Amino acid sequence: MEWALGLSTGPGGFGSAVSLRTGRPGAAHLIGVFPTMARAVSAAAAAAPDAADAPARVVLVHPSGIHADELGRDLGDLALAGVTGDDIELRSDVEVLTAVTGDRVLLIDADRDLLAGHPGKTAPFDADRLAELVASDPFGTTVALTGHPEVRDRYHVAARDYAPLIVERPALAALALDNPTTSTLVSTPRTSGALAHRPRRAMPYLLVIITGLVIFLLLLVVIG
Repeated sequence: MEWALGLSTGPGGFGSAVSLRTGRPGAAHLIGVFPTMARAVSAAAAAAPDAADAPARVVLVHPSGIHADELGRDLGDLALAGVTGDDIELRSDVEVLTAVTGDRVLLIDADRDLLAGHPGKTAPFDADRLAELVASDPFGTTVALTGHPEVRDRYHVAARDYAPLIVERPALAALALDNPTTSTLVSTPRTSGALAHRPRRAMPYLLVIITGLVIFLLLLVVIG
């Protein structure tokens, strides 16, 4: 039986979800939140005991504006956990919420004190800026709020006029499975290459030869 694996990353840990009926809305189930990627993957696999060893589809939801190094570490942890498929869907939290609501989403990330929009644009949270963005399209905008309950209260007060949608970040793993992306898949090998630091190019051979000839001629002039 084919199964799909959904994962979400964030300050609170790794959310894990599975779907045994790939491609069917409402089929995903949230397994829980785990401190490591390995435990999140193993818990998902245990929830599908009759499924094939490797998931047919893997989705990794990351916070908007995440640094490339952080995303690279998450992909590395995913590979170490045994998920080595060629194609992994990399989706931002705002992208998933946009697919769920059908609206433009403005996500308040209380844990990082950020206001995130699509595609991947982030800025320090500012209540006045939020008001301006909502006013530009009040009927087509959904304001969402995520973060630990103890830190998101003041943001909830600041956005109360927009009835913010409270989003538990781990739940994004299940939402991503139920709401497929229309963007291109990002394969692990290509992503890993893009995240790695590129080595410096060696000096072209022709330039080396020319430099050597110039030095040789200078020596002849000095000796002569």
